[in-house]
Amino acid sequence: MVSEISQFHILQCVCLLWRIWKSRIKVTFDFIQPHVRSLARQFYNQVLKFSNLLPPPPPPSSLIPVHPATTCVPPPEDFLKINVDAAVCATSCSSGLVIRGSDGHVVLVIGLQDQGIVYPYLAELLAFRDAISIVASIP
Repeated sequence: MVSEISQFHILQCVCLLWRIWKSRIKVTFDFIQPHVRSLARQFYNQVLKFSNLLPPPPPPSSLIPVHPATTCVPPPEDFLKINVDAAVCATSCSSGLVIRGSDGHVVLVIGLQDQGIVYPYLAELLAFRDAISIVASIP
């Protein structure tokens, strides 16, 4: 389903998920509520830093294959595997989700934001809700 994913988009997804994970750790263990602008700035700087390490983009006509991660255990045939994570700030939350098919390939990667959600577990539940809604809409 996802046939054209650039390395830059993969980098952005990885950086976004890393920022969410780091902010969740700060909230859970250090009881520090990160500011949304700070998270956005850190994400932007991280993407800039690592984008310099990417090889030049391929010609537009070529496709970049998406290889399954070596640690991913694919779901049974005709099932999808959904992984989500969320981070909360003072007045909102951000979440990311990855959906993989039974062959282990990435079907969809999405980052979401909800206003007014400040509880981590509720943010993750909403991310699961959104993921299930997305999966239910796939033909």
